Amino acid sequence: MPIFTVTMKSSRSAPEKDRLSRAIHAATIAAGYPEDDFFQRFLALDPGDLRVDPHYPALPKPRTDQLLLIEVLISTGTEISRKKKLVVKLVENLVKAGVDANDIMVFFVETDRSSGSFGGGLFASPVVFDGR
Repeated sequence: MPIFTVTMKSSRSAPEKDRLSRAIHAATIAAGYPEDDFFQRFLALDPGDLRVDPHYPALPKPRTDQLLLIEVLISTGTEISRKKKLVVKLVENLVKAGVDANDIMVFFVETDRSSGSFGGGLFASPVVFDGR
């Protein structure tokens, strides 16, 4: 995996979402996932449907309307070092894509690979990392 769900307010254009998608995918590859491991969805909500405390947890400045709430579905047991590397690369790449680091929230949700099928009723094989 990982599978990304990016929740944002609906004001972003298709080219902006493409830029975000490329930045997220590059971060995934930099964290050692295969290049063809590409699963993303973007949820654009009306402004009143995305409510987040602008300061939690003691941010130096408030979040803006450009907030990205990123949920990353990963395999249970993924090493914390891989999670940290992915977050670092996500922030680096998204900042390069024009997102304020203060507006990037990342949360991991873990699932056992035997809890789903990627297609055809087949269950996923074990993840093989390239050692980066």
